Amino acid sequence: MSGSMRWVSITALVVAGASVAVMAGRLLLTPVQGDLLVLASAPKPDRIAASTVELHSSTGWTTLGRFTARNVPGAPETVTLLETKIAVGPYDAVRVGNDVLPVRVTVQPTVLAPILIGVTSGRPLKQAIYAGSESVSLGLNELSGQMKQPPHFQLVDQFGRIFDNAAIAGHDVVLAAFHTTCHETCPLYTGLFLQLRRQLPPSVLLIEATTDPWDDTPDVLRQYAGSIGASWTFLTGDPAEMTNFWKPFDVELSSSDVHRSTLALIDSHGYIRSYYLGTPDVGGSVPTPLSELLNSQGQVLLRSHGDGWGQAQVIDSLNAIGGLASPSTSGEGQASDFALTSLTGEKVSLRQYRGRPVLINFWATYCVPCRVEMPLIQKMADQHPKLVVLLVDERDSTPAARSFIDDLRIRSTVLLDTDGGAGDLYRIAGLPTTLFIRSDGSIEGRYLGQTNEQILGPHIAAIGG
Repeated sequence: MSGSMRWVSITALVVAGASVAVMAGRLLLTPVQGDLLVLASAPKPDRIAASTVELHSSTGWTTLGRFTARNVPGAPETVTLLETKIAVGPYDAVRVGNDVLPVRVTVQPTVLAPILIGVTSGRPLKQAIYAGSESVSLGLNELSGQMKQPPHFQLVDQFGRIFDNAAIAGHDVVLAAFHTTCHETCPLYTGLFLQLRRQLPPSVLLIEATTDPWDDTPDVLRQYAGSIGASWTFLTGDPAEMTNFWKPFDVELSSSDVHRSTLALIDSHGYIRSYYLGTPDVGGSVPTPLSELLNSQGQVLLRSHGDGWGQAQVIDSLNAIGGLASPSTSGEGQASDFALTSLTGEKVSLRQYRGRPVLINFWATYCVPCRVEMPLIQKMADQHPKLVVLLVDERDSTPAARSFIDDLRIRSTVLLDTDGGAGDLYRIAGLPTTLFIRSDGSIEGRYLGQTNEQILGPHIAAIGG
């Protein structure tokens, strides 16, 4: 009897233990959730149609729910579209109907996570989405007209491509006024941009826009950029367009050394957030091509360390407006295919190398840093036989490209992008630019400017080269 009782007791304990384990397993499998609030507002009263709302994370899309058609008030008033619970963690996009809006939001167990969607003409605005209490407050200020935006503009870059408001949407922007024949502050602004490009993620756009559109044609800007290795955007346009572009910044057109020296920060929603005026502190020195542009007064400004602001202050300001949230080598999705003729006359497409890691380097014969880095790229190609290296020459003549390659004894595949089509496909903003593509065709990252072994090595390892 006592043996039987003992057996029953042990059995009961085993069953109870199993029940506890099952319950614990269920608790572990149940994701912890947090509260999410989706709001809408508009620059002026509007209306949005009924739509489904989804949130995207590394595991895919999660449906939050559906809201009915409703009126959207003018900011700072808001309307609630949805209030729901969702698994805690980071998310990187929201989809309203067919509109996908990039946004970074982290859902936590005990903190309400608000998302504000700006609406215009019945549609969500891609550049007007805000996440987090502080960002939502900012958004309401921006939508209510408390902050200035650049005007609608259509300029051209150094490659002759159209550059308009859509080109900066979703990007934080550092913008400087300059012209190529300035011999005092402008070379120092370019020197500051060289420093910033090494520190900032590619998601932050660096733009130097001319105040002398009469002389600064796309060809002049391209030669200027190539001579100093500027891997960012230079803009020009006709005088009326440039006057309109600079008006909100209180900058007037000028071709003299005496002009308003201005650097402005524009946030990813398209609003002007801060200004720096005068001469930047670039540490007392600039590369030789820029130093040679400085006259005696420019040399004095260089040695005087400017007006007390420089790289550190600009980076701090970008950090304050969220411009450093993106990793410096974030992927860009799948690499777009192109087909070009090689220097040896063969037709080569990117698609034919699917299954192998690929390094694409965009360069030109007039680009000084391109000449410096290309032997290193060849050396890395020799050390990594699995790696495909495609050297894409931008808008050069074939004889010039052949002479350049022969001088440097380059053996990797050289492709001729004579009309700039491949460069345009990848929105190349300056030379050199290097892209790193995994064997599955996805872009691991890009580097703007002259590379070195410390830059190339980790990227090549990351793509399996």
